[in-house]
Amino acid sequence: MNKLLFTLILHHSKPKNDQGFSLFEVTIAILVSSAFLMGTLQAMTINAVMQIKSERQAQATFLIQEDIEKLQAAGSAMDVDYIQNSPILNPTGKTRTGICNPFVFNDSQKMDRRLGSYLVKEMDSLLANDTYSDGVTKDPTTKSEPAITFNTVFSSAADFYQFKTDADGNVLFTNNQPILYPAEYKDSDNVSVTKKVVVQVVRNGSDDETDPNAENNLLNKNYRLVRMMTVDGAHDFNILQVYYRVGEPYDPDAPLTTRGQDQDGDTLRDDEPGRKSIIAENYTEVIPAAAAECGFSYE
Repeated sequence: MNKLLFTLILHHSKPKNDQGFSLFEVTIAILVSSAFLMGTLQAMTINAVMQIKSERQAQATFLIQEDIEKLQAAGSAMDVDYIQNSPILNPTGKTRTGICNPFVFNDSQKMDRRLGSYLVKEMDSLLANDTYSDGVTKDPTTKSEPAITFNTVFSSAADFYQFKTDADGNVLFTNNQPILYPAEYKDSDNVSVTKKVVVQVVRNGSDDETDPNAENNLLNKNYRLVRMMTVDGAHDFNILQVYYRVGEPYDPDAPLTTRGQDQDGDTLRDDEPGRKSIIAENYTEVIPAAAAECGFSYE
């Protein structure tokens, strides 16, 4: 027994190879984990940014659709009786015959006398009475450019040229290059291809948090909704064509290095390489109800 105990005490066991990880191995593990974590965080950041952009575009599209419905409702309600009894649309007291068949001394103002221009006046009057969220204070930032008078709608407006067509055949303004050209521009048949366009600023946001319009920002970013309105001369200026855009507002008073450009005259900042200003567009046509009463056909 004693001999056995002595043997066990003197027994020399082999040392175990249990030295742990080296500093080099720990460093490599940390670097690999950091790279994986950085990639994951970057992907999460990009995903969050894309979600915000997508949500802004969805809100902008909703604002446009909401205004299209308002415009269509105004056109449906605008029959001859409505025009005749409106002090804004008929300040001189024209008869039904005078509304349907106006006598125009100056042919360049013919488009100002037709039903499409009446609808522009109606929407302008709504903008003139637009208020902040308090429902009382008028918002001076929603307006028509140029300003509309009782007898001038398009004749003093800017001349626009160079339209584009989207995949659905809708005509839209280009945004990546200048499209505001002189009225003297002619096509191969020496016919002017420019259009008179009234730009209506429908809704503004604001970079100033104390400004009531800051409530209109899309996910804390300032965007502007505009209508670009013109009339179709092929149908005697009775069809109103409306081009909608939502984009960053152009501020001509901002520093030259930060304000960007507005080459197309839509009061919105133009798209630039690496910076997209316009986030939503749409197009619609509206025919005032009076057109049917006056006997115009657009088939």
